[in-house]
Amino acid sequence: MNYLKNNKLLAVSFSVLMIAAIWVRTYQHNDWLYFKMDQARDTFMVGNAVKNGPEHLPLLGPRAGATDVSAGFLRLGPIFYYFQYAAGAIFNSTEPEVFAYPDLFFSILTIPLLYLFLRLYFEKRNSFLVTSMYAFSFLVIQYSRFAWNPNSLLFFTLLSFYGLLKMLKADSFKQQAAWAVVWALGTAIGSQLHFLGLFCLLIISGLVLFTHFQLWHPKGIRRAMETFSFKKTLWLSGAFLAVFLLIYSPVIISDVMRKGENTKNFIQAFSTKPNKKSLSTKISRSFDKQIKHYCLITTAECYKGKTKDNAEFGLLTALIMLSGLLLTARQLKNEKDGARKDFLRLLAAWFGIFFLLAIPLYSSLRPRFFISVFPIPFIFLGLVFQFLDEKFSSKGKYAALIITAAIIGLNIKGTAAWFKEQADSQNKNISIDRTLILKNQDGVTLGQLEKAADFIYEKKITGANIHFYVKPEHVQPIRYLLFQKNDPDLKYFPLKDQNDPNGQYFAVFPAEKNLKFLEDKFKGKLKVIDSKELGQIKVQEVEFLESSKKEDFRFNEDKGATDRVFWKDVFNTKNDSGAIEIDAAE
Repeated sequence: MNYLKNNKLLAVSFSVLMIAAIWVRTYQHNDWLYFKMDQARDTFMVGNAVKNGPEHLPLLGPRAGATDVSAGFLRLGPIFYYFQYAAGAIFNSTEPEVFAYPDLFFSILTIPLLYLFLRLYFEKRNSFLVTSMYAFSFLVIQYSRFAWNPNSLLFFTLLSFYGLLKMLKADSFKQQAAWAVVWALGTAIGSQLHFLGLFCLLIISGLVLFTHFQLWHPKGIRRAMETFSFKKTLWLSGAFLAVFLLIYSPVIISDVMRKGENTKNFIQAFSTKPNKKSLSTKISRSFDKQIKHYCLITTAECYKGKTKDNAEFGLLTALIMLSGLLLTARQLKNEKDGARKDFLRLLAAWFGIFFLLAIPLYSSLRPRFFISVFPIPFIFLGLVFQFLDEKFSSKGKYAALIITAAIIGLNIKGTAAWFKEQADSQNKNISIDRTLILKNQDGVTLGQLEKAADFIYEKKITGANIHFYVKPEHVQPIRYLLFQKNDPDLKYFPLKDQNDPNGQYFAVFPAEKNLKFLEDKFKGKLKVIDSKELGQIKVQEVEFLESSKKEDFRFNEDKGATDRVFWKDVFNTKNDSGAIEIDAAE
């Protein structure tokens, strides 16, 4: 009876947790969506496939950051685009918010998956407490609320790790084969969402297998040889590779058609010489940034300045991470259960491999790099809770509840401050502090850009050519939102020509700027015909009174050609009606 009572309480508690977690991820999802250059590039490409057929999907995905290669771009796999295509096809829509649904969906699913993953080691109570802290993490919530290829990485990281641990724990061969497929699925998809995911997933999986079978020790090697079955190993390896290669087949086909271009770019990008900073400097700076970002993940603090500027919370975070590492080592030494020991091995490798890979990346470490390790500080707290429970019994349980409540409270405070910032930015120009997901913290959201596009469309003169100026990261978003008007008579261009006799001119720019800002940009005198403030931005219809020479003006140039291969190229199909393939934003 007590068992049933406890399970009912857990079910009710988890239901409440999920309802609250879904609410903070979906509240004002459309208007507050971030829709920048990368997002618009993706919506153009995937929207074309939704409208004209899946043969317009590419075989490669987004480019991998600012990698410097000699030909084209180094690209990830295309699975991110295929998820977006599925959302567009299911909802029969090419609206920007629809293409953000997959990241929202996987963010929500990560919560129960994390609980299941934690149950491989922790009892139900501590699993629930750790999951609750993760679910309300301020930074985790931010990354759930817009479309970007790394955003779903954690779900597939956990899926990969869960499949691997369940495979090693399974008794029957059929179960081992099924979990090998899950492991392969998580690894293949996760590695296509971010290259850091590729390295982490493969290296961590290899280390877990190596330590599970104790292949560094003669006894371990002998034991592995005694239990080794060539047939079973062949089947398990075949199942893993079959799934992995199937998911990577578009990447392989693209490389065959382009004579190995992406593979060569991969080798070139990751064989470049490191910068000349000493190893000690790299470790020191990487350590500082890692503490700062783990602080942000755990407490929603450390969002401004350096770690030393947030000394109290930085010290608290360092204490959590150190305690977690020491308790991991302690439990590894004392744990007798093989499956639970595998969990600890994976946890140690998960933290350690990321820590090492982050050292050469110290200068470019941003919150997005930590997506795959978001749960680690909370799992370390779970080990602390377990230790308190062992040493202090009921008092330890109360201490765990108090710590959990404090962590969730700090993150609710951070999320509430961000929500207020988002709400205020829709109506007035404010300073942006809490938006940490993108490099340009301008507070401009989809809702504001949609209003700017609506203003342009409402003011258009029949037969005129619309020329618009906007910051580079908003060029493709405005183009896409005007394209969504589905008006064949609407002709619009990023502003390059000020001397079009049939031109009608608009400018979308930061709200704090004035007319002189535009005149300096355009090198000419302007007259404002109409204007509207939209929170962080303003939109104006303008007329050139004194125009600059055309050759002096070079804004928002398109790059034009794409280095991509599409499925229509593979099958030589010619269905290009209404095609809107655009790669210019890259």
